[in-house]
Amino acid sequence: MWGILALGAALLTSFNPILYKRMLQDADSLVAVWGVLLLSLPLLAAFTVALTPQLPAFDAAFTLAVAASALLNVIAHLSLTHALKVADVSQVTPLLNFGPVFTLLFAALFLGEIPSARGVFGVMLILLGAYWLTRAPRERAAHEKSQFAAFMNLTFKPASVLVLLAGLLWAITPVLEKTAIEHTNPPSPRLVAFLIQVLVTLLLTMAVLTRTWTGIQKLGLHRRAWILAGLIAGSAPVLGYTALSLGFVGYVTTLFKLSGVMTMLWSYFLLQEKLALARLPPTVLMVLGALLIVL
Repeated sequence: MWGILALGAALLTSFNPILYKRMLQDADSLVAVWGVLLLSLPLLAAFTVALTPQLPAFDAAFTLAVAASALLNVIAHLSLTHALKVADVSQVTPLLNFGPVFTLLFAALFLGEIPSARGVFGVMLILLGAYWLTRAPRERAAHEKSQFAAFMNLTFKPASVLVLLAGLLWAITPVLEKTAIEHTNPPSPRLVAFLIQVLVTLLLTMAVLTRTWTGIQKLGLHRRAWILAGLIAGSAPVLGYTALSLGFVGYVTTLFKLSGVMTMLWSYFLLQEKLALARLPPTVLMVLGALLIVL
């Protein structure tokens, strides 16, 4: 059951980069994230009320985990949307597959979970996919002299660094969210999803207030994309957090990464990004590496 829920969340969120790319043609990245989350709150609140028959009890660990997850989500959202503003969707979103690598390292350092040979091989596949991803046809000739040139090119591109930061933070937040769910009685993943979304929106509101009204109005130029993104942001967390509550964090978050492959297809068919299909093979390789890490 948790696998179906996780795949459903991945399918929904795979459209987000496409929708954000449209909104960011005119709107500021901060305003876009804030606007989508604000629009999602009524729908997410309705799901929470409908699927939470009684208000659960919670403790200090719940409060700390929710607050920390909200703060890290704010930073990650802003990092990703700014990257989408300056780079192709099909170029930057596959790099989010580095998340399982970060999770693997955190588990080894803080939980004593030493990776297996298969897990190490999965890491190698992800790094190989990242290397392959950066070797665009027009760049190959310039990089022939150094086998590390493409990977260093990945490291120093601002958009790539921002996406890697988002991936790092989103490798931490599922652990915090699972902790918050486990510290509710009875367990209520929808309540955790709603409270984190509210906190993220409030944190962003303080920053948005420093923007001009014109910047907010520009979001209305892409009203259809805004509404669709809001509907996704109001429904995908219900599936995703429920999956987290039922399955292992590593398994669930890895299935979330399959949204990157789906985004590759949407960017080709909806945005006519000509290099999207060329970037699909390394993306698939990175997803396979992520699967090897946790299976």
